[in-house]
Amino acid sequence: MSRRYRKSRREPGLLEIAATSDWKVGAGLAAVCAVTAAVIIPGTLGHSRVLAGLVFVFSPLAWLMAFVFAVIAFIRFTKQAGARKQSAGNTPVGKPSRASGPVISPGDKALLRRTFEPASNSPSAETSDTGVAQPRPTAWSLDVINRIEWKRFEDVCCAFYREKGIRAETTALGPDGGVDIRLFQDEANPTRITAVVQCKAWSQAVGVKLVRELRGVMAHEQAEKAFFMAPNGYTDDARAFAQANRITLLDGKLILAMLERLPEASRQRLLELATQGDWTTPTCPNCGAKMMKRESKRGRFWGCSTYPRCRAMLGMRGGG
Repeated sequence: MSRRYRKSRREPGLLEIAATSDWKVGAGLAAVCAVTAAVIIPGTLGHSRVLAGLVFVFSPLAWLMAFVFAVIAFIRFTKQAGARKQSAGNTPVGKPSRASGPVISPGDKALLRRTFEPASNSPSAETSDTGVAQPRPTAWSLDVINRIEWKRFEDVCCAFYREKGIRAETTALGPDGGVDIRLFQDEANPTRITAVVQCKAWSQAVGVKLVRELRGVMAHEQAEKAFFMAPNGYTDDARAFAQANRITLLDGKLILAMLERLPEASRQRLLELATQGDWTTPTCPNCGAKMMKRESKRGRFWGCSTYPRCRAMLGMRGGG
């Protein structure tokens, strides 16, 4: 279901989070470890004759973690203070300095703007995560199709069929069971699924495995036809399997051709749906919130903006 991004194999640990976040995060974790070592562990285990010996095992470990997080917090504080001083030194004379506040990354600034600023009614431009206004597309192109984030791409595909007068329904967030859209075209039996659609807006060709899974969904749903929509195409094995199993494969060029065959009003409605708001930052596949650019020792990745409530992650195309 997710677009061109792959889930990372590991989540960042507390040490990585502290090392890449504001110094207050490390200081808070150090305080939690210290309270655990001094109060919680002795108070929980010290009154038990059986478990009292464990106090001398876990308390030193908690103190050690408190020391580690305190060192990380101090290093982060030193670096952030140096960055503020450097920024203040580069501020032109006669202009007010903004270096007195906390250091906020461009991605966090974009999130704050989306969260707290009222939505603009102007369709003329979008704002990238670097804070630079980008012109909003005025016509469909392969570049526009490739830039749409995975959830918006699914919504646009569903809206396309509705523009064609076909009843179409998308699946809910989470595991989709191998299908993203169901089509209903039987007037005699409106509840019967006549076709299923899978959308994979990846940055690479779709392989035969996913096409086989779609064939299984066809059989399970008793659908007559199936469509696979993937802007970056398919492998030769996937094409051969699809041709033998009544599955229509639609790549970026075919999707663009179908959009261009629509009436002008329909094309513009779909373009408005595709490019309104933040249409390039991926949606969290677990909770539906927008994701944020984050960094770890393994490189940059997309992390859910509601972390730690939601810990979903997606790989970043081309290294971000």
